[in-house]
Amino acid sequence: MKIFIVGISGLLGLNTSLQLSKSHQVAGCYNTNPISIDGVEVFDIDITHNNPLDSILASIKPDLIINTVALTNVEFCEDNPELAHNLNAEAAKYIAEIAHSLHIKLVHVSTDHVFDGENPWRNETDNTHPLNVYASTKLLAEKQVSEICPESLIIRTNFFGWGPSNRQSFSDWIIQSIHNDKKLTMFTDVMFTPIITDELINITMQLVNIGAHGLFHISGKDRISKYDFALCLAEVFEYKTDNIIPISVDDFKFKATRPKDMSLNTTKASKTIGNSLPSVIGCLELLRKLETEGRRLELKSAQPK
Repeated sequence: MKIFIVGISGLLGLNTSLQLSKSHQVAGCYNTNPISIDGVEVFDIDITHNNPLDSILASIKPDLIINTVALTNVEFCEDNPELAHNLNAEAAKYIAEIAHSLHIKLVHVSTDHVFDGENPWRNETDNTHPLNVYASTKLLAEKQVSEICPESLIIRTNFFGWGPSNRQSFSDWIIQSIHNDKKLTMFTDVMFTPIITDELINITMQLVNIGAHGLFHISGKDRISKYDFALCLAEVFEYKTDNIIPISVDDFKFKATRPKDMSLNTTKASKTIGNSLPSVIGCLELLRKLETEGRRLELKSAQPK
């Protein structure tokens, strides 16, 4: 399969390219952070301005576009709503228009932030209620993509994994802090259903291969607090937990309001692929396994100095 990844130098984009390029023909585009991977053609494109993405895709003729582009810093989005709108919503709209006009299958990656966090285990048919600029722009992107390109696959998720130097993941930050003997204050009352990038990619590709389209929740099967996630990660990596300090999100002053419960119901995805989704411990054990197999070195070598 020919696959084109938009946002190939980001956390999800780079892990996706490293994983899928082993069995598929992969190309992609970046903007501010160049990468270099053997056998992967990359293009420097600013998708917020007039650019040659449509002509590049028309020339390459990929079977699949995976849109991983997003401005995910919630506080930054709150301070920069126009930029957030351009990167999260307008870029998604533009990519959907190209995919539809060229008859290319599109996977668009969204977020669990689109709910208000008042109830657990939200499913695909539940009413959305974004609480901040980031969530609002991501929800708008979902609506635009589904309207413009109805055969697209829209994925809501919350992922972690080994990240590039320019884009640490949640697990990177925890590991680095524990390793450097820094104190970590972790929320006991913010719940989520995390999944490692590699499992997210595997399940997404299973859905693509069977021709699935529409909205799917793809996340881990365990609902867990940020605090307990950090404890589990420390256990799997055999770190001490003395510096992991429990705290309530109510005691931390954010500019942007955040949902307290972002847990996603994955029954639809599970039934569609015929398998249950992975556990937190399973994902964390895979994170450690990927380190021993050299994923961190692959990420580092993909970023020219």
